[in-house]
Amino acid sequence: MPRAHNRSSLAACGLFILLAILVLPYAGIQSDEALFSTPLFSHVNNDLRLPLLSHHVPLMVMTYIGSLKTLLYWPIFRIFGTSPWTLRLPVALVGAVTIFFFFHLARASGDTWAAAIGASLLATDPVFVLTDTFDWGPVALEHVFLVTGCWFLYRFGSHKGPDARLWDLAAGFLCWGLALWNKAIFIWALSGIVVGGLLVFWPEIKRWLKPRTALVAATAFLCGALPLVVYNLTHASATVRENARLDPHSVPRKWIQVQLAANGSSLFGYLTGEEWWPNPKTPGSPSERASAWIHDHWGEHRSTGFYYVFGVLLLAAPWWWKYRAARFSLLFMTVSWLLMALTHDAGTSAHHVILLWPFPILFAAVALASLPWRPVAWTAAAIMIAMNLLVWNQYMYQFERDGAGNVFTDALNPLSTSLNEYSGRTFYLVDWGLYDNLNFLHQGRLDLRIATGPFNTDSPSPEQLAEIRDILHNPDALVLDHVREHEVFPNVGARLDRAAESLGYLKEVIRTIPDSNGRPMFEIIHFMPNEGA
Repeated sequence: MPRAHNRSSLAACGLFILLAILVLPYAGIQSDEALFSTPLFSHVNNDLRLPLLSHHVPLMVMTYIGSLKTLLYWPIFRIFGTSPWTLRLPVALVGAVTIFFFFHLARASGDTWAAAIGASLLATDPVFVLTDTFDWGPVALEHVFLVTGCWFLYRFGSHKGPDARLWDLAAGFLCWGLALWNKAIFIWALSGIVVGGLLVFWPEIKRWLKPRTALVAATAFLCGALPLVVYNLTHASATVRENARLDPHSVPRKWIQVQLAANGSSLFGYLTGEEWWPNPKTPGSPSERASAWIHDHWGEHRSTGFYYVFGVLLLAAPWWWKYRAARFSLLFMTVSWLLMALTHDAGTSAHHVILLWPFPILFAAVALASLPWRPVAWTAAAIMIAMNLLVWNQYMYQFERDGAGNVFTDALNPLSTSLNEYSGRTFYLVDWGLYDNLNFLHQGRLDLRIATGPFNTDSPSPEQLAEIRDILHNPDALVLDHVREHEVFPNVGARLDRAAESLGYLKEVIRTIPDSNGRPMFEIIHFMPNEGA
């Protein structure tokens, strides 16, 4: 492979890593971001264990999320410990690997010019950068397995000699099997690959569709997805039974998420604070001052406009239609998104929609490269990359000035530190978003107990009332909650207060934990018997 091509792909990878590292420290660890680590630091439910292996190696973290990421991170945490850097830097590097293989896939699909455009657009795409850095989806492994699998299949299918490189075929299907184990919703992308492949690459598929190649492909895929298969065989197809529910009526309103993700704006107010939130900070470090300067001189940019550019490029069909990669990308996106949108509780957030990537970028890159007016295409590509960077800078600016969003709040860091003073006590978590991340940071050493159930209803059951009494009767118990205005499950704190008052207990707020902007976010609470009642 020519050195110039390697330099181009590595430059895009380096740019991606730089953008990821610059935003990496700003947000607190979101609970879903640390979910995969829970089996490493606590007991695992018996129905998620593989009977033949140690309890430290579960088959699945949830019924549709496998433990592949858990296993990959085990040596990292063992060697380097647990922190935002050890959690996020590895997936950022995985994102760079995705870009590397995407460059070479795009080059095979069009030419070096298309690959350079595509890799640069992907490396600067704000939502791609952020979701592959703050990997709460999780999506980083899904992206790398999707792209790498396609690359290996291209290498296999493009072989001209009499002997196919079966290792490429096996590697491609192994990647897709691992992606399915990692998260079962990869079935959306897999369906897009199958439909797009059959309709666009049927001559190659027909040429290589033989018993030997079919056996190799099926065996490799099964090897990758084997833990998921074993789990479902031993648990009555729990993955399908508990998650495969259709909701066709919600499809139209889910399209807005595609627009927001394509324009790079879907994570404002979720990952970052907003500019109208109180107590803005002033920039301190050189990078923060640079981001503020760009914002002040180039203005606020919350949309890349890629959604509209994509629509315009669709009109250029006379030029891009001859490129099969463009047609495959459109089929992949259509099939994958329809399955996503038809699924109950799916397709309504950025970490689902981003699973369509990088094929929107591949289509755009091939379509731009196909235009006969090369200066126009170059200019359009440069503007698109610049808009990506301006929107990424807006995220950076809001991280610095307005802090992180509620569920990614950086108040988690001082909360975690303050809990060291109460080691040996029991912590009851009455709101969502405090278990997996605190368990991760303390490596399972805290006695954390999820207690959201009794406070999610105004009419608790007898069993839930008994659970409330157990919490209040424990003299060493402390309750962790968000402050009222930041609760994820509204009114859980108010219900706890009413229950405590009715049972004759007084509330004492031991400590209120603010974020880096000085906004109160968490409370550490203790309940005492009301002796005067």
